[in-house]
Amino acid sequence: MGYDYEKTRKSDEQIFVIRMVDVSVIYVNYRTIQLILDSVKSIKERTLGISYEIIVVDNACDEESFRLIKDRYPEIICIQSVDNLGFGKGNNLGIEQAQGDFVLFLNPDTVLRNNAIDILCRFMKDNPSVGGCGGNLYDEEGNATTSFSRKYPSFLWELLGILYIPSLCISSRRSLFFNYEGKPIKVASVIGADLIRRTVLSSVGGFDADFFMNYEETELCLRIHRSGWDIYSVPSAQITHLEGRASYIKQSRLYFLYEGQYIYFRKVYGKFGCRLIFAITQLKSYVRIFQFLLLGNRKRGAYWKMKLETNREVWNSERIKRILK
Repeated sequence: MGYDYEKTRKSDEQIFVIRMVDVSVIYVNYRTIQLILDSVKSIKERTLGISYEIIVVDNACDEESFRLIKDRYPEIICIQSVDNLGFGKGNNLGIEQAQGDFVLFLNPDTVLRNNAIDILCRFMKDNPSVGGCGGNLYDEEGNATTSFSRKYPSFLWELLGILYIPSLCISSRRSLFFNYEGKPIKVASVIGADLIRRTVLSSVGGFDADFFMNYEETELCLRIHRSGWDIYSVPSAQITHLEGRASYIKQSRLYFLYEGQYIYFRKVYGKFGCRLIFAITQLKSYVRIFQFLLLGNRKRGAYWKMKLETNREVWNSERIKRILK
């Protein structure tokens, strides 16, 4: 059990009040303070039967955000970073301050639908071989959205994606990205709301500092798996993910998605693997552009042209050139 020590003074005596903490909830803020406040509100309203602390790491260096948090929730631990460190490094700062036996990395754009934190925590306590877990995610309308992946990224999977084979699998009840099975299942990685044992983080390390945003959760889950721990999807824990079903990704976010992909493939498959996934990604974009040209769908065609150009821009960036050396 983690402990948080509150020290008070009575005459010349030091009195220590010990508050046990089951879960440390960590948010990374970058101009998302209102989303975080809404998410924290859902934690306060729905979390019962468990002790927790909330840590907010501010990557925006925004004094106004700190004031809003402290005015509404003075008990929240706030950490300010001078630089925008990205998602992984920001969470690592939070890990350094965390006191809980379990650490929950919660995206700012999430809202609890039920007592999800307690459900996930109890599952971990009952299953000591599990290193990390996550719940089912839903969009604002209550529709199922991407909550995990049954497989780690691979060349074969990306090639099959060109033929829409993964999408055909998703249409079945045994979804590749959402738990319809009504029971906990083993998965490769979870996203958006990852509960991980503190002892596991101490053993395998936190997020890889090379990632700025995207694929860092996948890479961390891979290290946890390789260390002999299981990752599970626990469907009874339910969380709304506000951006979960966006069919179009903004170009700025897409840039970091591709960058994260290349860093992941470089680490897992080496330089050749990184070059191969670039070729597959470009091929997929060309196929989609031609496909939507034939279908007369200019909007989708333009979107895939933007993806093609963004992918090429990332590939030619100085950061990717450095990781290929």
